Amino acid sequence: MIFKGSVFLLAVMILSGCSLLSEKPEGTYRLQDMRVLQQQQQWYFEGRLALADEKDSFSASVSWRHQSGRDDIELSGPLAQGKLLITVEADFVVLDDGDNHKEFRGPAEEVLAEQLGVMIPVNALRHWVLGMPDPEQSFVEQVDGFFQAGWRVGFREMQQVNALVLPRKINAEKDKTRIKLIVDQWDLS
Repeated sequence: MIFKGSVFLLAVMILSGCSLLSEKPEGTYRLQDMRVLQQQQQWYFEGRLALADEKDSFSASVSWRHQSGRDDIELSGPLAQGKLLITVEADFVVLDDGDNHKEFRGPAEEVLAEQLGVMIPVNALRHWVLGMPDPEQSFVEQVDGFFQAGWRVGFREMQQVNALVLPRKINAEKDKTRIKLIVDQWDLS
């Protein structure tokens, strides 16, 4: 019976992406090291996103492509079920789940909060994933991140990408809302 429980636990850990061996971090977060990324006009990453607030929580695989003023964010549930493509350009948001294509005008955060029921600070998050605060808002630097617009943004692990060190594990918290993002693969070309 103990053997079956151990096999089950091992299978759950493998399927959830956990590792029995601790990974060696590529470095620690330092804001001054991230400033080189301020001019990065396009990037792409794949990873995992978990979001929770006092009402609900969800987790998804995430693919995010940023190209000078446009963000295409694809969220998909376990086993690639429940895909949602979010496109954000200035004050224009498109939500497409494959069956429904809806277009909205207004600030992305407000549209997403109203349509999805969760607060996702997309405009700031596009900077946070690069380890940078949103240049449009003031911030207070902290040891492993910064405090901005009521959000405590922390970088728990960094990773080497070509000659740069980029965030791998990002946490953002505001009131009772928590966002956890793990970046598995970066492409800065």
